[in-house]
Amino acid sequence: MTSIQEYVLIINIVLSLAIAWLSLREPKRPGTRNLVALSVIVALWSLAYLLYSYQLFRFPKTILISIAYFASAVAAATLLLFSLTYSNRDKLINWATYLLFIVQPVVTQVLFWVEPWRKMFFFEAGPFAALQLSPLTGLWADVHTIYLYNLEIASLLLLTDIFIKKPRTLLWQSGTLLAAAFAPLIFRLRNVVGVPGEFFDYSLLGYGIALIGLAHGIYRERLVETIPVTSDAVIEGMSDGWMVLDLNNNILEVNPAAEKIVGLSRQHLYGKSVRSVLPDWFDLSNAIEDGKELEMRRSIRSQDNWRYLNVRLSSLRDKRGEPFGQLVVWRDITDRKLAEDARQRARDEMFVLLNAIYNAASNSMSLNDFLSESIYQIITPFDSQVVAVFLADEDENRSGSQCLRLVAHFGLSSKTVTTLNTVPIVGAFLEGIFRSKQPLAIHEVAAATNVPDHFKVDDISSALILPLFTQTGVDSRIMGAVCLGRKEIKPYIQDEIIRLSAIAEQIASLIDSDRRRQLAIALSERERLLRDLHDSVSQKLYGLVTLTEAAQAAMEAGSKVVPSQVLAKIGDNARQAVKEMRLFLYEMQPVDLEEEGLITVLHHRLAAVEGRADIHARLLADEDISLAKDKEVAFYYIAQEALNNVLKHAHAHSVLVTLKQTRQSAILEIVDDGRGFDMKKVERGGMGLQNMKVRTSQIDGKLKITSQPGSGTKVQVKVSRDRSPLQTRNR
Repeated sequence: MTSIQEYVLIINIVLSLAIAWLSLREPKRPGTRNLVALSVIVALWSLAYLLYSYQLFRFPKTILISIAYFASAVAAATLLLFSLTYSNRDKLINWATYLLFIVQPVVTQVLFWVEPWRKMFFFEAGPFAALQLSPLTGLWADVHTIYLYNLEIASLLLLTDIFIKKPRTLLWQSGTLLAAAFAPLIFRLRNVVGVPGEFFDYSLLGYGIALIGLAHGIYRERLVETIPVTSDAVIEGMSDGWMVLDLNNNILEVNPAAEKIVGLSRQHLYGKSVRSVLPDWFDLSNAIEDGKELEMRRSIRSQDNWRYLNVRLSSLRDKRGEPFGQLVVWRDITDRKLAEDARQRARDEMFVLLNAIYNAASNSMSLNDFLSESIYQIITPFDSQVVAVFLADEDENRSGSQCLRLVAHFGLSSKTVTTLNTVPIVGAFLEGIFRSKQPLAIHEVAAATNVPDHFKVDDISSALILPLFTQTGVDSRIMGAVCLGRKEIKPYIQDEIIRLSAIAEQIASLIDSDRRRQLAIALSERERLLRDLHDSVSQKLYGLVTLTEAAQAAMEAGSKVVPSQVLAKIGDNARQAVKEMRLFLYEMQPVDLEEEGLITVLHHRLAAVEGRADIHARLLADEDISLAKDKEVAFYYIAQEALNNVLKHAHAHSVLVTLKQTRQSAILEIVDDGRGFDMKKVERGGMGLQNMKVRTSQIDGKLKITSQPGSGTKVQVKVSRDRSPLQTRNR
């Protein structure tokens, strides 16, 4: 071997190792793995020749020959792998491809090292002829040479196909890669026409040049990152289904995405009518207009699930404008559609749930009833075995006391209810929740170090704490907290937390509205009581004082005053004041019409007020009185207004309240034997009469008032009976 060839080998080794080092510095760049492998193999191949030339370590000749055979085969295979990657044919690189590349080098090594096969398949034409691989040096050497030619030609064809499809602006930049593909083949042909007795393998020089060209294209021109994608690669790799039909709707071509959508392979689809493959498909012959887009829900018979598809149909035309087929592009939007449906169902469920909670707030008689009903609405949708609602007392909240009280719960043991009856807010746990105003999800309650011991109850595994607060401008006020727990290991996911936060916000708003309403009712009732006290009892007492002072002044002045008359007037005023005071005290007491019923409440009224005012009061009621809730409430307030008028104005000695029903109606009558009044002089009546009229109109009833001076008064209210009464009581 001449010194020039030795220098070439040294340069080849240095360049190969430099390119390998450069590739390892940027391992994420496309194509670098194949480039590193090729660089190492070329360096090893060149080193085998160099060691034989210098005889430095006196390696056996057979080992160097074996390395040459192995390196040449691996180098050609690595170049082909690079070409497949660069030409977007990665799907061809699989375990079968690697197995194919491994078989030939392994068989070569076996034949080379096992006697007498080496003599049968290899022979030397010179001192180092077997390393040349040309001229021919045996049967298997010829097979090996043909194998290398095939791999190098395949690499050249792949890169050439990409090269001719590139834009002209990239041809010059891509020339280095094309030259890299040509170099091994050209220099291998140089071995064929080499000088007799020369045993330098020029394909080594070809692979060295190939390394330089590949490295320049990857790292200098960055061609692997900017290569134009071929149409075949786009069609094969696109996620949309792609099918070509002829004018008779026979299938000519499909891509892998279409195979997946249809559920059949390309071999089963080719040449068949689309109607025979998809019998439930729409008639394509009626939808061949360019750009027509359809969206449909359809089932594929080869599968059990539904698929949602956006379908676009286009007519295919040749250069003369004549149609020769159709292109069908399917976009599978099943995942998106199912996600949208799931979100819509979640929104619908959320709307139903919030509506149920709002109805519970409207129909509940007390705040505790509303919270209990809300808990029952939450349990099932959110798979919770434990729910507790804590509220901060308004008085304690204003005074600065930091504690929550358990007002409604589900799933808590009696011992836990006692433990959690009053929970202090002081501490990092609850204070942090109320300060952040964000829900806190606890995945493993028992293992959580920040959770107080009094919350680790009833074997709760996962928990969620939602703060209840109201926001007024920049100010917020703590209302309480809702705590949910699961006994199995199933943490609350983000979607559940978002929905429960919206529910907690609604509950807090309803609690605040209820408190404001109760406060407004209390203030209004207080003002009414003060007004009634001033207009009735205060006036009567003031009249007593005035009458007493007038009689005393007359007696001191020597006027004739009949004591019996004065005392009679004082007694009348005093008795009337006592009557109205008893009425005032009775009205201050709460009336539970829902629990006690209309007849019981009227009995209490007559006994507590009229009975103590020396008025003979009776109540006559039919058995099995059946009234709807709104009518029962209206009857009560109408009776109360009528009885108040009897007490204040009628000066009656007796009053009879009758409640009876017929097949078609229910009738309430209040009859007294007082002094009555002239109906003509009282056209509109006072507030009491107006209230009775309003109450009667609200239940679609008929109000009839009959009275004459000196003959007492009769108030009658008549309403139709309910076919399906909402509320039935037996008294």
